[in-house]
This record gives sequence, structure tokens and C-alpha cells, in this order.
Amino acid sequence: MNRILFAFLFLLTVFSGFSQTKFIPASHEAIRYVGRFDFSNPQEVRYDWSGVYIQFSFNGSECAVKMNDTGHNYYNIFVDDQSSKTFEVKSDTTLQIAVKLGNQIHHIRIYKRTEGNQGTGSFKGILISEKGEMLPWKDIPNRKIEFIGNSITCGYGTEGLSKSERWKPSTENNYQSYAPIMARAFKADYHIVAHSGEGAVRNYGYKEKVSPAGTMPRRFNRMFDEKELPLWDFKLWKPDVVVINLGTNDFSTKPFPDKDVFKAGYVKLINEVFTQYGDLPVFCVVGPMTDEPCYSYVKEMVEDFRSVYQKKNVYFVGIPSYLMDPEKDLGSDTHPNYIGQRKMAVHVLPVMSSVLGWDYLDSEL
Repeated sequence: MNRILFAFLFLLTVFSGFSQTKFIPASHEAIRYVGRFDFSNPQEVRYDWSGVYIQFSFNGSECAVKMNDTGHNYYNIFVDDQSSKTFEVKSDTTLQIAVKLGNQIHHIRIYKRTEGNQGTGSFKGILISEKGEMLPWKDIPNRKIEFIGNSITCGYGTEGLSKSERWKPSTENNYQSYAPIMARAFKADYHIVAHSGEGAVRNYGYKEKVSPAGTMPRRFNRMFDEKELPLWDFKLWKPDVVVINLGTNDFSTKPFPDKDVFKAGYVKLINEVFTQYGDLPVFCVVGPMTDEPCYSYVKEMVEDFRSVYQKKNVYFVGIPSYLMDPEKDLGSDTHPNYIGQRKMAVHVLPVMSSVLGWDYLDSEL
């Protein structure tokens, strides 16, 4: 296809109106929501976690979506598996996704790049051609992974041009985090439960050894990252495996948390995972933005699970800080960029593959 024509067909623009349209409400059964969504108002489905995504298929030539945001979030959009431009939503917005695509079946995926502190998003529905038709999403993965983490898992600064560049929302792209990269390699659906700056017991730069409130384990049971209520209904979605990458912020600056306190906080989170999901594999990842004593503390905690508590399905994966090339692999505020995040995925994927017996694709790696 001619590149100019391709760009025209897939260019993301602010809605200018269709001459003939059919409105599909957010509650339509053919729309697939993956992540923690609030359906209490079925006409306005709300969310704020990083990496939630919306999928739908339609037969027609044109498509737009109606969205809203309490803040300023960024999204990736994919049309027929082709990545289009990033778009931003600040308020009530109707965004035109596809124009004159050809009257056939098309697949749309809308992916939230930014994290909860950028605002709460709402999905209100879809506009398609008057003669268009919504179709069920057919390619539904059998595997499911939940990732619990901090800024690294959020994809903080993955599109930053250098380690000295300060973070801004437009450079955060959760799609480029090691977590979705690994999920795509495994052909798995996934949930992201992550928030920048948060630790197991101590948040980034906190003046005391323990942060009194708001650490990552306390967000685990929430429907929204930024709201204590309502609580998430764990019966709605059960992963096959959970991956936790915490500890970087606990040991970001001194005073470090005491070993026993840190381990106890981490153990409490893992036990909550078991309570909600049952006896499934849990991988505890450390790195690459921290080193000792975090490595030893997490490894010791995992060994306690395996030997003392006879929980053989808890695993340790250490990612060394020297895996990252400081000139090539780091984006905003020295966080891993997309290259660095892929290196992380390459480090963890074989371990999970061996334990789970899951094959994986290496095309993105």
C-alpha cells in the first residue's frame, strides 16, 4: 500500500463527524475489556490503571470512539494490528479512528499508556458506519498473567530520549514495559497493578524506614489505582501466574527498611495473592534499578516460602543492574527505555517458561 495512503487511512484525528453513523454503547457485548474496569454505569465504563485495553471488531469502513477523562491520559491505538499515532484525552472527546478502510472486518485495540495518577478515564461507546456491524472478538488468549509493580512495570519514561531527560506523561508507555512484552511473548492476557514510586513497605525517598500508608500492597485490592473504594471483585478475573517486581523504591534512599519489616510486608502481599487466587505460581523479580540489600532480602524471603512454609511455587528472579547499558538502555530519570525493558523480558521469560511449561515468541525481543 502507498505510504501516504496508509497514513491517511490510519491517521488519528479529532472527530469531525460521519455523514451516516450507528452508535454502539459501551455496554455492548461485543466490546472486550481487559484490566480492572468499573461497570457500575454500563454506559460509561471507567478505569485508571496502566495498561488496561479495550478491543472490538466491526464490519464497516469507518469508526470513532467516545471517551472522557478527569485528567490527561495517553493511549495507543491499533487498527488491524497496525500501530497508529498516540492520542491524548483530556475531557469529553470523540476520536475518529478509521476512515474509508474498506467495507470489511476490522479489529481495533485501544491501550492506556499512562498510570492512575494522570486521571480516571471513561469509555462511552463507538460510532461505526450506518450499515456496519459489531462482531465478537475471536482471538482470546487462554493464558493470564497479573503483574504487580512500580514505575518500571508502569513503563515510566520508556520513550525518554536519555537517562537525564525528566519524565513527562507523554514519554510513559506501559505497552513498552517488560510486563506487556512478556505477556505478548506468551500470548497471554494480563492485568497491570502498578504505581510509580511505591514499594512493599516504603515509598520512594520517604524520610522514615516505613511509609505509613499508600504502599503498593495496599492498592492490590482496589478497582481503581487512585481510589480506596470500591474494592476490586477478584472473582471477575483469575490469573494463571502473578509476577511481582517491588523493592526498588524501598531501598531508593536511606534509611532502608529493616530486613524483617521489609520481608514481612512482602510476605503479606504474597499471602494476599494466594488468598484471592489460590495456590498459583508467584515470581518475585528484583531489578534492574536496585541492588543489595534488596536482592538478598527478597531471595531470602522466597527461600523461606519454599523451605520453611513448603510453598514451592514461589520463585526468585534477579535482574542485575549491569544488564542495562547506561547510554543505550535508559530513558527518563534513568528508568529502562524500550530497549532496556526488552532486555528485562529476555532475562525473565526463560525462567517462567521453564517453570510454567509455556512456550514463547521472540519476535519482539
